[in-house]
Amino acid sequence: MSFFTADQLALLSGRKVIVDFLVEMQFQSSTVRLWNGYTDLVSGGFTWSPLKGAAAIDGLGVSGGTVSESVTFTLNGLPDQANDLLGLALAETPDVDQQLVKVYLQLFAGDDHPTVEAWNPVGSPLAVFWGFLQPPKVSRTQMGDTQGAVQSISITAENVFFNRSKPPNGRFTDRDQQTRHPGDKFFQFTPNLLFKTFTYPDF
Repeated sequence: MSFFTADQLALLSGRKVIVDFLVEMQFQSSTVRLWNGYTDLVSGGFTWSPLKGAAAIDGLGVSGGTVSESVTFTLNGLPDQANDLLGLALAETPDVDQQLVKVYLQLFAGDDHPTVEAWNPVGSPLAVFWGFLQPPKVSRTQMGDTQGAVQSISITAENVFFNRSKPPNGRFTDRDQQTRHPGDKFFQFTPNLLFKTFTYPDF
């Protein structure tokens, strides 16, 4: 059975091929499906929400070996975005850490301009990467004379070969700790300790 459908092979044989990535993040609370277009996209039986060009994926490639690889997802905020973006990202860490993420390649037939709504998906999305999400990180650019600062959230995903030499349950995560010591909730609270100030001695 061919990996591509007949329609997809016809598109790939042309001089111009229109593609984009679809990302599915399976958080503990819900599953989020995103793409970098400008409208909702219905493909593979699901609706993919638009990020309107504000997202980027770094590190995707083709590897024929069993090597550890990582992919980084970045979402840029707006200059007038709320200042609690950092706190929000850190608060969501337990919902994100070690959750599954999948990246798909989608072929399109239509205009090659991303703002045109006439993009039509051809065939089902093709899986090109899957891995486990790591805790999110937030950065902020310096403010300029005429331009405000831009906040960005980045999340790295490690593939299945990450830490393959470590013993089972060797990570400092709540899931591994529950396997080692059921009922021990220590690692549920570690994300909340970031950037906290402790006074010692406290009289």
